[in-house]
Amino acid sequence: MTRNDFEGSADAVVQAGHVEGGIHFSLPSRPAPHPPRQIRPATRNYTNNERQLREITEAARFTGEPGGEAPRLIVLRGAAGGGKSETAFQWAGEHHEDFPDGHFYARLSGAAGESGSESECLRDFLIAVGYAVNEIPETLQGRANYFRSWSTGKRVAVVVDDAVTAAQVRWLLPGLGRSVVLVTEAGPLAALRAREKPAFVELDPMSPESARLLLRRILDEDDPRPQREPEQLDALVQRCEGSTLALCVAGALLAQRPTRPIDWLVRELSDQDRRLAVLSRDESLSVTAVLNTAADRLDERTRRLYTAFGDHPGSGDVSVAALVAALEEGEDDVREGLDRLLDARLVQQSAPDRFFVDGLVRAHARRYHRDPGASSRFVQFYVDGAIPAGNAVMPQRGWLQRIWPDLRLGSVPPDPEAWLAAERVNIRAVAELLRDGGDERVGPLAVAVWPFHERAKHLDDMDAVNDCAVVVEESRDHDANRLVAGLALVQRGFAFRHRGERDKAAEMFARANEMASEHGEHDLAATAVESLGLVRREQGDRAAAHELLLRNLAMAREIDDARRTALAKMHLGSVESPEAAVGLLDDAIEAFRSLPRPDLHNEHKSLLWRGIRRVELQRPDEARTDLTAALRHMTEENRHFEIAQAHAALARCAIAAGAMDEAREHFTRSASIYRTWGFLDQAEQVQAELDRS
Repeated sequence: MTRNDFEGSADAVVQAGHVEGGIHFSLPSRPAPHPPRQIRPATRNYTNNERQLREITEAARFTGEPGGEAPRLIVLRGAAGGGKSETAFQWAGEHHEDFPDGHFYARLSGAAGESGSESECLRDFLIAVGYAVNEIPETLQGRANYFRSWSTGKRVAVVVDDAVTAAQVRWLLPGLGRSVVLVTEAGPLAALRAREKPAFVELDPMSPESARLLLRRILDEDDPRPQREPEQLDALVQRCEGSTLALCVAGALLAQRPTRPIDWLVRELSDQDRRLAVLSRDESLSVTAVLNTAADRLDERTRRLYTAFGDHPGSGDVSVAALVAALEEGEDDVREGLDRLLDARLVQQSAPDRFFVDGLVRAHARRYHRDPGASSRFVQFYVDGAIPAGNAVMPQRGWLQRIWPDLRLGSVPPDPEAWLAAERVNIRAVAELLRDGGDERVGPLAVAVWPFHERAKHLDDMDAVNDCAVVVEESRDHDANRLVAGLALVQRGFAFRHRGERDKAAEMFARANEMASEHGEHDLAATAVESLGLVRREQGDRAAAHELLLRNLAMAREIDDARRTALAKMHLGSVESPEAAVGLLDDAIEAFRSLPRPDLHNEHKSLLWRGIRRVELQRPDEARTDLTAALRHMTEENRHFEIAQAHAALARCAIAAGAMDEAREHFTRSASIYRTWGFLDQAEQVQAELDRS
């Protein structure tokens, strides 16, 4: 009899009765030595919500034998500033031993309409469990797949803070197993009921007894005022109307002014003229009143820093460098002011050099005072940073230098892609501001950041930023503006192409071609024709693709640019008859090698296509040589789409040689990579070939 036991150690174990094909793991190359502990402890002043903690415990309960249970999903609801996050932290802290495999924390956007940071949170999760940066997928779908795979069968706790939509939450769910996800609701999450089975726990406003207890805990133990002024303490509680945020800020204000009576703060909050109506309900008005009072108590320099969070054009997440630029103050002074804001509980620190304000505080800061100068300096900071960083991602592209030859590029961040990833939401907001103001700076911004968006597949941002450029440039009657508008249309078309909306992409490319042809912009016309040809190829219209890519080659030769001509030969080689294609690809490979700055990526992409066409010519040995070289290079570059392409081509090569087991292995790896990185159409096609093999 076979025993169902395992002795020894291993990174991964599979229990299976029957397996067809290979088994592949996407595990960290160097697993972290200790489980992640990202959820911060609850405040030592945590008060109230004992009923809610019991409800969470009941909702998180698992019954029966361990198996394929879905993670328990619990949504905490309540007013802004009502203590949802602290309740999540408190429960996670009380039950930390129940989740030995890791505690994860994701902070999302708390304001409706602002993009969240699910992808960045998943990246942090994967790094925390041991994945190297170059192992982590760049797409949101890929990162979610990796985290689900890693967490399946484990017991982890995840706190998702300030979720606006159900989609945000779904990306962050772990795999099957006895895990618990606590979500604080910043937008309506009822849509989770459609696919998950969430439990909703409502947080009530603080009772007067709990509110008094919280204020006493915030103040020093020997502070005599609560005992000396019980009626004024009750009046202060009444002004705060059960808002945890209001009580915390009020307690902090009293603690900062230990010699002043409680009556002083009660009078401050009683002044209706000092209140800012953010929400219509009394509770929210009271929170606003406390925020007003807290800001009034700041010194002039710190108050200016506070209002800069309202002048900021993007999300509530702001870097120290951006604040320094907007305020035109020294970094030490800005950091000192941020420490004061942290002490006043008006801002939160989200990273060593980044600070965050939630939607309520940001709205207050925005209306409290406005500094047009700070707002414009924020915009200039992001424009000056994004253009050189984006250009550094693909410096050989050339469009930026050709259209704006006098454009002076500033210094490039040490890690330009990391900088662009951190500021992605803010850059998109700046593009929209520039569009609204008809500002031509949106053109170079869109051209510069496109390679970053394309490589990381930030398709929504690619679409939005380039749409902003199209709107501004089409409003100006000048050939240079038409060139920028046409290029932005092409760049926007790539977003639709990558989404699989190929008809829409084709419409964009055709419109750009028409615009370029009308104004004699031959380079842009060739780019639009080439892009349209690639879409037709992906739509399966090989004849139309061949016609367009043949025309693209003729245009490239007329333009007389070596790199463009080599690219045109490579693309035409993907649809030309196999014999003619090999000759074109031979020429392209040699041309890419001979450029003043050799183009290794496209050289190996041409090798990949030559291998694919040699498979069709029944020349498997030559094909295998090309495909193996291409696969090696694309793996070094982490070019996942091309890696999957190479595996699929090697599978077909193996079939031609009669090596069916090898073919199935390559097909399986190709389908897995396509699926992991979100290329679902290609995954289905390869899976169909695998099923037939």
